[in-house]
Amino acid sequence: MKWGIEAMDGLSSAASGMLADERLQQVIMNNIANLSTPGFKQSSGQLMSFPEQLAQRYSSGSNGAGAVTLGMMQNGAYFQESVSNFSPGLTQTTNRPLDLALIDPAATGDTVYAQTAKGPAPVSTTQFIVGRGGVIETGAGQPILPVDANGSPIAGARVLVNPAYHGAALFGAAGSPVVDAQGNESYRVVSKTGQPLAVNTPNAQAAVQIVSSQTGGIHAFFPVLNVDAQGNTRLALTRDGQLTVGSNGFLISSTGQALLGTGPNGQVLLGSRIKLNPAYQGTTIFSPTGAPVLDQAGHPSYTVVNANGQPLGGATFAPVNVDVQTIQPLGANEYVLTPASTLYRSNATVKSGALESSNASGTQNMVNMIDVYRSYEANQKMIQLIDKTLSKTVQDVGSVPNL
Repeated sequence: MKWGIEAMDGLSSAASGMLADERLQQVIMNNIANLSTPGFKQSSGQLMSFPEQLAQRYSSGSNGAGAVTLGMMQNGAYFQESVSNFSPGLTQTTNRPLDLALIDPAATGDTVYAQTAKGPAPVSTTQFIVGRGGVIETGAGQPILPVDANGSPIAGARVLVNPAYHGAALFGAAGSPVVDAQGNESYRVVSKTGQPLAVNTPNAQAAVQIVSSQTGGIHAFFPVLNVDAQGNTRLALTRDGQLTVGSNGFLISSTGQALLGTGPNGQVLLGSRIKLNPAYQGTTIFSPTGAPVLDQAGHPSYTVVNANGQPLGGATFAPVNVDVQTIQPLGANEYVLTPASTLYRSNATVKSGALESSNASGTQNMVNMIDVYRSYEANQKMIQLIDKTLSKTVQDVGSVPNL
């Protein structure tokens, strides 16, 4: 009976491992296929173990009484999710005036909610400092904010250093407090009225969320209008700045999507279009902020127009910021918003005559593919071995010759 449990254990683990390897292979193949796609962000597969199961033997009708424990069954691993790596690709000069690369200031550091001049907002920072009254702030002096159970920043709340704490690090994994040798937590959270808020507990009222810019946080994108196969339109985001000129002089993305303008407040104008100005005499179309460039005669390089072709005052083709944990991939280099997404005006630099290359590594992905293939092959051989052993058990063990 014990051997039977072990055989079932091995079959389950090997079978689930093969399925997980197949999903991992798809992720790697997608990375390899987009090695030359501008602005592409490679992904990695995350695996998780199935829960262990306790196997017991008991008599029929005993309702478990007198059960004999046979052991724990391992059910292997399964493919949990694909996680994108948002680290920037190399910026390559092309000298084409319609090629744009985003130089994202959030490429390094961490993203955390903070109290800014415009209110609570996610910001990027490379350091944390302790300000007046022990308040933990970003390197720019903005007090960081905890979030509630819904992930929304708690306005007026403050994160304070615990004076009893003796340690070097203020934050642990994902922003959790660090505990010193005496059991003191590195920080505490208080509400706007100074009342303590429970953090990092099963019934926590608040939490400090710090996200690495490599796999999350705030990043800049170009806004485009996505049109699906049914003709439905929606706002999409892309890092691919390989632009071309479509009908009527409107600029479109490499996938044929119309570029969208942004208003003075940074909000995307869904009905807008970016139209090149035929009267413009110059070589540079976009300024470092994405705004149009004026030639010697004062003609702008482009104008942002509405659905009727009328210019929209104050609108430009500017990048927008979004928390990448709130968007979903759409194709190779586009993303769509979710109800949790909020767009902000970005201070990313727009570099003309250049493209951001894919951040996928051909060498590393080929190595990963070989590892996945070997794992798949090992699981396959395990199933074949168990199948062969079971077959021999059924046919040979306990059989009486000449009968």
